[in-house]
Amino acid sequence: MRSRLISVALMAGLLAPAAPFGAPPAAAAVRAKRVVGCAGGGECWPAAFAFTPNARKLFYAERLSGRIRVKNLRSGKDRRWHRIKNLATTAEQGVLGIAVDPAWPKKRWIYVYYTHGSPTENRIVRIRKPKGRTIARRLLSIPASSIHNGGVIHFGPDGKLYAVTGDASDMALAQNTASPAGKVLRLTKTGKRPADNPIPGSRALSYGHRNSFGFAFDPQTGQVWQTENGPECEDEINHVLPGRNYGWGAGSSCPNTSTEGPGPTQPELSFTPVIAPTGAAFCTGCRLGGKTEGALLFGTFGEGRIRRLQLSGDRMGVASQTILYEHGSFVLAVEAAPSGGIFFSDARGIYRLRK
Repeated sequence: MRSRLISVALMAGLLAPAAPFGAPPAAAAVRAKRVVGCAGGGECWPAAFAFTPNARKLFYAERLSGRIRVKNLRSGKDRRWHRIKNLATTAEQGVLGIAVDPAWPKKRWIYVYYTHGSPTENRIVRIRKPKGRTIARRLLSIPASSIHNGGVIHFGPDGKLYAVTGDASDMALAQNTASPAGKVLRLTKTGKRPADNPIPGSRALSYGHRNSFGFAFDPQTGQVWQTENGPECEDEINHVLPGRNYGWGAGSSCPNTSTEGPGPTQPELSFTPVIAPTGAAFCTGCRLGGKTEGALLFGTFGEGRIRRLQLSGDRMGVASQTILYEHGSFVLAVEAAPSGGIFFSDARGIYRLRK
């Protein structure tokens, strides 16, 4: 069977989503226009993509082939830029994250999170290609498994590189602040620990996470909001604050999924049955209607939807949720372009949301 982003065990519970506010109503009609298609109209699994700061180019990674491609959004030219070698692709492995250096084009580094085949480990690397040469530098090695690899990476408003990692099927690692597994990581551009990280000696911004496929920075506060895939009883939306423990660990089991370790922080929103939340982005000038401005949007693998969360007035909690868009196929990454547009991907391409 073809490798999938979400494990087979999780998919068994994804048929009937529920939410604490009752069944969320659908928003006014939103459409999707494809901007990147897979060669031959088939599947290429662009599970991660990122824009250059000037919004002229879109870099995207094909999860299972290891190819990194770049599309010129002005000319429409789409070409292969690089290929990750020795790539592991079992279950949830592959090329899982990509980010562009915020100093682009002065600093032409592309950052990639992928599962290395031998030895099996997740790696964050940065790559540049001056005058046809390839320079690749490994920044960090992270425990890997067939599932629970996390992998989404973004630069934050503070210029630091953030990554979400899974527990690599070893639940105890999520509570071990010395391990990069089961964390939201905060790194320098060279993979080091920033001196002002909240946990002494750790690259972690937060810990106690099971597995995540998405996070975003609230443009009004700079704080992190994260989607988290739980076991069969609960998925989560977390407001991630520095140094906090989000409660996943060796003793976790349904229904106690956020109870391990010191002072566990509970999710802002939970979903039972599970929906497998994926990529996330905030709307800032996304032109999807007034109610969407400032909202947190996230995709779901199990439902094939993009949901809209309107935050509370103090931006610390969730006030309401709505189904913004019905895609009919699972949603992978969700990203906001520098110009404000909201884009998402599925197995066959990358799309832009429009009214």
